[in-house]
Amino acid sequence: MESRSFNGDVHCGDQCDWWLENDLLTLCMIDGLGHGIHAEEAAKAALGYVSSHLGESLDTLFSGCDRAVKQTRGVAMGIVRVDQNEYSLEYGGIGNTRAMIYGEDVSHFSSSWGIVGGGFRHLHIERTQLSPDNLLLMWTDGIPESLKLSAYDRYLLQDEQELARTLLGDHGRMTDDATILVYMTG
Repeated sequence: MESRSFNGDVHCGDQCDWWLENDLLTLCMIDGLGHGIHAEEAAKAALGYVSSHLGESLDTLFSGCDRAVKQTRGVAMGIVRVDQNEYSLEYGGIGNTRAMIYGEDVSHFSSSWGIVGGGFRHLHIERTQLSPDNLLLMWTDGIPESLKLSAYDRYLLQDEQELARTLLGDHGRMTDDATILVYMTG
């Protein structure tokens, strides 16, 4: 995980975290609307809700989070759940966070329109199988939507933290908060 705030502000509206419970890995990427302290407050409120409701389905989790952060400016949010025993993944997203799987094939996940905390109409959930050598990436809109990992050295692709740091350095926009999370499935 790597983050950078807009203009070097001490507050960053882009937040992420992950949790592992009973071989179920939950990864969460949140972009609080705007910048600064109010964006960070919204993002942290959403993270707090997610962390205390990990056992819920994605539909229920997003609906509950929508109600929980209604008094904030709202967030864009993406959540990935990985069943580490089955190598299966499910993804749900609202707003403009991004997620992709990189391996022999590249798969990009789609987020539904709306704002968590501002109402959304529908949560589209995608499911897929993983391979033990896949990379899963999640990022906010402070990094361009399309990342070309094939340009990176294969050794860098085996170091999650260094890859996240390099991608943020190479692609992070200076006009926005930016956060990226890289997870290796194997």
